[in-house]
Amino acid sequence: MIKLDAYDKKILEILLNNSRTQITTIAKKVRLKRENVNYKINRLIKLGLIKEFNVITNEGKLNLTHYTVFIELINLKSDTEKQILNYLEKNKYMTWIGPAAGKWSLIFDVILNERIELDSAMKDLFNKFGKHIGEYIILRNQNAEYFNLKPLKGMKKSGIEKHKISKVKLDEKDMKILSLLNEDTRCNYAKISSKIGLTPNGINKRVKNLEKSGVIEGYTSSIDWKKLGYEWYGLQLKLTKFSEETNKELQNYLREHEKIIFYNKYLGGAWDYDIGLLVKNSEEVRMFINEFRAKFFESIKIYDVFLVLGEIVGYKLPRGVFAY
Repeated sequence: MIKLDAYDKKILEILLNNSRTQITTIAKKVRLKRENVNYKINRLIKLGLIKEFNVITNEGKLNLTHYTVFIELINLKSDTEKQILNYLEKNKYMTWIGPAAGKWSLIFDVILNERIELDSAMKDLFNKFGKHIGEYIILRNQNAEYFNLKPLKGMKKSGIEKHKISKVKLDEKDMKILSLLNEDTRCNYAKISSKIGLTPNGINKRVKNLEKSGVIEGYTSSIDWKKLGYEWYGLQLKLTKFSEETNKELQNYLREHEKIIFYNKYLGGAWDYDIGLLVKNSEEVRMFINEFRAKFFESIKIYDVFLVLGEIVGYKLPRGVFAY
């Protein structure tokens, strides 16, 4: 387990809140020399705690459709799971890939633009590995909120809520800029400029327009919480009492609870919400479940609980989104 000092924690908070924050700015905020901050960030990357620097996009603005896929793997040979994971990593429509323990063996997200049908995106997976796929469920995401700062700072509302709203028309250069930031938000404008053929000032203006239009909602970092001694459990929730009041009460509860780091809300399907629970041990899971059931026993049922074993790929827009 990685030990963090006060400076490490403050640097992580800053990068989680805005991964494009410049080294000189971080240095001023934490009161360290620039070279010391740079050393600490590189150390956390080398240790695998910081996995990626991510852009937070509004999928609705880009007219994207987001699905989450839950799969039970069967008839596995020694290397079958590895082959499936390798396939998913290379697939241009798939992102956030995580093996799990419980009813589901594997969970991943599929994000498509308006020109691609879900059946088309999933067809090759089932053709290649159909004999190893048992039960599966595909759910369409309606919106989500993420609270990555909670484990470090106990912040109550550190996430960004995503809604499907009116789309924005982007040209090829905008999409190329977005794809480069999607790969690494700390990529500087000079490097982007060399790949696109615009001046750094021109890149800066376009990025500001992407932010102003709401296409880019923020910048964050992908953290391997297991390296800090946490376990990540997923809980699937089914509403038994359907009302706007129930949804609002649940979402407020999830925002405020110190151990919840995200939720996904789905359109229809076997359950209505997934929530991410970050805990130190299974006893904390039991305590949360008891607390949750006591509060929502009349309106919400816990459909299933599973342990996320890791993240093969952290969340980012898949490259198929940027294909013309």
